[in-house]
Parts: sequence; C-alpha cells; structure tokens
Amino acid sequence: MRYLRHTLFLLVFIYIPISCSDVNKANDYVDEDIHDTVSIPDTLRSFLKKIHAKEKAKAFNKYFTHLNRAGIFNGNVLIAQKGVVIFENTYGYSNIRKRKKLSINDRFQIASVSKQFTAVSILQLYEKDSLDLQDTIQKFLPNFPYKDITIHMLLTHKSGLPNYIYLCDRNFHNKDTGAVTNNEAIECLIKHKPPRYYRPGRRFNYSNTGYMVLASIVEKISQMPFEDYLQKNVFNPLDMQNTFVYKKGKTILPSDIAIGYKYRRTPAEDIFLNGVVGDKGIYTTVEDLYKWDQGLYNNKIINDTILKLAFQPMGKRKWAYKNYGYGWRMYNSKEAGKILYHAGWWYGYQSLLVRIQKDTTSIVILRNKKTKGIIDQGRLFNILYKDYK
Repeated sequence: MRYLRHTLFLLVFIYIPISCSDVNKANDYVDEDIHDTVSIPDTLRSFLKKIHAKEKAKAFNKYFTHLNRAGIFNGNVLIAQKGVVIFENTYGYSNIRKRKKLSINDRFQIASVSKQFTAVSILQLYEKDSLDLQDTIQKFLPNFPYKDITIHMLLTHKSGLPNYIYLCDRNFHNKDTGAVTNNEAIECLIKHKPPRYYRPGRRFNYSNTGYMVLASIVEKISQMPFEDYLQKNVFNPLDMQNTFVYKKGKTILPSDIAIGYKYRRTPAEDIFLNGVVGDKGIYTTVEDLYKWDQGLYNNKIINDTILKLAFQPMGKRKWAYKNYGYGWRMYNSKEAGKILYHAGWWYGYQSLLVRIQKDTTSIVILRNKKTKGIIDQGRLFNILYKDYK
C-alpha cells in the first residue's frame, strides 16, 4: 500500500491510503505543512477535516511527549482510524549510550504480540483442513507427555501446561553461549515431566508453553521452520518487509533494531531463551504491524469467516469483563466498543497492538525501554472518539 504524507508539527504525520478510489490521482506528494494551502484534492482535504485528523494528531503528540519527558516512554507510535494513519512519531533513542535517535523504521521485539501470528498460522492450517481445532497434541507430537490437550485449549490458554521457561532455566546448562530451541524445550518437558497446573480445559492460565507448542505443530505440519512458514504465508503476502523471526544462534540481528534496555542505560541481554519462538520472537516496525492489522480485513492471508473464531471470548466465562480468543485479548469500551488487543513484554521491550473493528482503527505502540509506566488506552480512545464539533 502506498501513502500520501503530510507533516504535522515536526515529526507528526498524517498518511492517506492511495488505494481509495477518491484519491487515486493524489500520487507522490512531498511533505508540506498542513497549515499552509496545499495542492491536495478537495475530497482528500474534506476527509481529513471530517475525521478531525489534525486535532487528534496534536493531542496524541502532546500525550506521548509528556510520557517521554517523564521518562515513561521511549519508542515509536502509529495510530490509524478508518484506514488512514493519522499519527506516527518517534520518541527517544534506539541507542541511548550513543544518543542515536529512533527512526520510524527501527525494528522492535514485540514479545507476546507474536502470539497473534502463531494463532493465525494455526487457523490457516485449519482452513486448509491440515488440522482440526479439537485435535490433541499427540496427533502431531506423539511423544508429548501431557494427554487430552487440544489445539483449542493451547490457543485459549486452557491447557494447564507447566511453564517451559522455569523448566529450562533449571535444566539447560549452556546458558552463557547457547540457546534453547522449541524442540529442546519439548524434549525437556518429555524428560522431566513437571506436574501440570490443572486439568486441561478447567480454567484460563496464560501460557507461553502453549504457544511454543503451537509453533512446533505448525513446523510439523508444514515441514518447514516456523520462521520460514511465517515469511511465506504472512510476511511476504502482507508486504511486511521489515519483519522477521529471531532465533538466537541462527539469526543475525540487523543494525536497524532498537536496542532493548532493562532500565536506564543498561541493555537487555540476549538470553538463552531467545531460541524459542511462537510465544515471542518477532521483530518488526510500527508500519509493518499496521500492515498486519489492516491486512487481516481483506482475506488475503486468511478467510474472514475463519479469522472471526479468533475474536470470540473463549478463554474465560463469556460474561467476564476481559477475555481471550485465539491470540487476541478483548474487552468492551464505552467509547470504542469491542477492543481486540495484545500486549507484550520481553527483556527490554514492551509492545501494544489494539484493533477496533467498528472503524478499522489500529493503535501500534512499541517500546525499547522497560518502564513501569502504563499507556492509558482510555486516554487514547478519548482522543479518537471525542466530539470535536
């Protein structure tokens, strides 16, 4: 997708998608001050005015500038509404020690937001009749020691599986230079078989182990590494050119990543658990995550009927205020209606991706410095859905 860019207040941008029929002739504009008289089609100008893009961009910039100055936020932001990126900006540094400022194309580890990609991979295989959601793990991993766990339970965090991270931390002996792989984590479960937390299907308990196992099932069915499966079936079709799966010991990190910091100026270590994928492991940019979120509307990589399964409340009781589907959390907001989202944290990185289907809104927030500061989703919704009349 190509975009039309207009500068708002230094590094604050509005993007307009060129795919809409009304703006097909509005090609190749250069950056211009939105306050000046600019030669853009009247329909385009009217659209920007109708959604109050300028006012919203100013409010978002004020909010994130405050968070940055307070030491709460170091990272990149993209916010789109009705298919239009109305705000995009960088705050802080990709390399704090060298005072290298962030670029909008810097890549961040998105941690548990990666689970959305794992869930969609499973649903793609379900759409192709390569698996059934009620299949048990043993159909694909015969030696797996925990019985009666279905793919549906893995997706909804109701498997009761023990935490592979704790298990590998106790039993992996090459932590300084090595990296645990998915296969090794599963072999560790087979060998030591720690007790499960509860009987399968009994209740919701957020499980990284479940999504690690799901990625291994994708590899078993597709007969290709998980990163190759995603590249072929997700990243390439959605033109996510700056996205990749990182496996320590196998993948070389490019120079344009935003260095993750534990606190202040201390970089996070590339730990031995970074060889496991499915529950985490994806590096990407705010713009590629926007392509991902918006790309799911067009049936390009998965049929909408199948995708809707992921957005159903299944992890907890249906009347729970917050719930979980397949790779998406959810709750209802007074301002925005049904909110689909996922957050992530992993050694120096924090991420948030929010999807509001009623007006195809995407909120993408990536941080490369761990802080206790909370991004107030309600504050963002107040800006997006404020009555500007």
